[in-house]
Amino acid sequence: MKAIPFLFSLLLLTACVQVNYVNDVIPITQKHLTIAILPPQTSIERKIWMSDEKYAELTTDKQLHLQSKLIKSFEKRMNIGECFVAILDQPTTNSVALLDGLQPNPASPASLCRQLHVDAVIQSTIDIREPVSEATAFLFQRSTGTNLVTNSMTLNARLIDTLNAQPLWSLSASKFGYLGSIKSVIENKIIRRTTRNTPYNLKKNPYKKLYVKYTQGF
Repeated sequence: MKAIPFLFSLLLLTACVQVNYVNDVIPITQKHLTIAILPPQTSIERKIWMSDEKYAELTTDKQLHLQSKLIKSFEKRMNIGECFVAILDQPTTNSVALLDGLQPNPASPASLCRQLHVDAVIQSTIDIREPVSEATAFLFQRSTGTNLVTNSMTLNARLIDTLNAQPLWSLSASKFGYLGSIKSVIENKIIRRTTRNTPYNLKKNPYKKLYVKYTQGF
């Protein structure tokens, strides 16, 4: 496996993305025509006022929201020529991926591929946290000059097809927001980073270089 680290810094946000892929990821993914984005296993910050039912409801809503954003981000890249595979729509995907519309289907990724009639699936976990409140962060900054993290999001994804039990590609992306950071901005950026760094984007290195070597027979 090869690992490629990235590090980005912004005024209110810091981000880290790490990608791993098998050596023959390009020859394998070049044969893919359609993939499915499975509902991400999602964890959100539980507030003290949330009942079990409310927490479950909000978690499910967030899960479907994030899945939709991943699908739309892939579709946008496909429309501008940065993604060469078709993405299965959300209702069709979830008719198989979720049992009774709620519980994840325990079938293996290869089995889900066959049931969905796709070449590969992307599985993911997303963890969303609010370590401290804005008010606490503001007071702490005023008294000590130190910035505290008020929002964070971590996404781990992996690509598995029908022929390989192990992931062809995996990604780990994290973003941390400090005082004044906006949750939706963190979410949008981490979604874009995820879809930008898949082997289906041949305009992005290292996949661009790997594709050239593949077409030239190296």
